[in-house]
Amino acid sequence: MKQILDYTDEEFADLVTKIVDKGSVVLYDQKLTRQELAAVCARMGKVEELDYFMNPKDSPQISIVSGKVVDGKAIGMFGPTELEWHANGTGRYDFDEICVGLYCKTECIDTVLSLVDQRASFQDLSEEDKDYFRSIEINLNNEGPRARIWRDDGEYSKAYKNQGEQHFRTGQDHYKETIDRRPLVARHPVDGSEYFYPMFIYLYKAWVNGKLMTDDEFDAFFERLNSIVTRSRYMVHHVFREGDLLFMDQLITSHRRSAVKNKDRQLWRTAFDYSVAVEDYTPVRFDESKRD
Repeated sequence: MKQILDYTDEEFADLVTKIVDKGSVVLYDQKLTRQELAAVCARMGKVEELDYFMNPKDSPQISIVSGKVVDGKAIGMFGPTELEWHANGTGRYDFDEICVGLYCKTECIDTVLSLVDQRASFQDLSEEDKDYFRSIEINLNNEGPRARIWRDDGEYSKAYKNQGEQHFRTGQDHYKETIDRRPLVARHPVDGSEYFYPMFIYLYKAWVNGKLMTDDEFDAFFERLNSIVTRSRYMVHHVFREGDLLFMDQLITSHRRSAVKNKDRQLWRTAFDYSVAVEDYTPVRFDESKRD
C-alpha cells in the first residue's frame, strides 16, 4: 500500500472525502515516526496539541494510548480494560478536531476496536421517527451515571491518578458538559448529512419540543436510542496490526474496545479538523443562547 507520507494534496483531499463518506478508513503497512504522523495529519487540517502525561514533549500532537505502567506511573491514556461506547472530544462545547487518527506502534491481536455508524442508524429511520428525534435537545455530563468510559483495574487506575487525573479531566476550559444544551440530531460540517450526536453515554437530561423529560421519560428515551444506535448492522470491527493507521470521524461514529491482554500494546493518537483539505471548512458550533 502507498505510504501516506507520499500523498499529494489531492490524495489527502480524497482521503478526507472517504473518511466522511464511510465514517472510518484504514491504511495498512504504514511506516511513521510520531513527528511524521503529526505532519501528515496537518496536511488535512489543524492538529490538536496537548500537554498531559501521555503527550511526548517532542510531539505534543501525539497522545500515547497504552495500559502499561512504568515505575508506578501510567505512560498512556485509557488503560488496559474494556472501553465503553464513546467518541473523542465530542463532550466539549466548542469542538474542532473532529477526526481521530490511531497508528499502531505495538500490536495486540487479542484486542478488538469496534465502530458504530450513528449517521446510518439515523438515516434508516422512518420520517416520523426522524422528526421525533430532531425535536430533542440534550444536556451532557461527563460525571453522570453512565459516563465512565473505562473500568478500575487497580494497577493502571492508581498509576493514572499518580499522573494527575483531575488535571486531565477538568484542566481545560472547553469541558463544560454540565452547562450546555445541544441538538441530538446535528448536521456534519463537510457534507451536511444528519447524524445522532455520538457521545450518548454522557446524556444526562433531554428536552422534547422544549419540554424537559421526566426521569422515567428520559430512561425510556435513552434505552430506545441505545437500541437503535448499537445494532450490529451499523458496526465494523478492527484488530490493529503494527503499521495500521485508522482514521475515524468523531461526529459520525462512536467506538469501543475490548480489554487489552498485552499491556505493551501502544497506539499513537492524533486529533485534527478538515480545514486544510476542505475548502471553506466551518467548525462545529452550537447555539450560544442554549447555555444555561
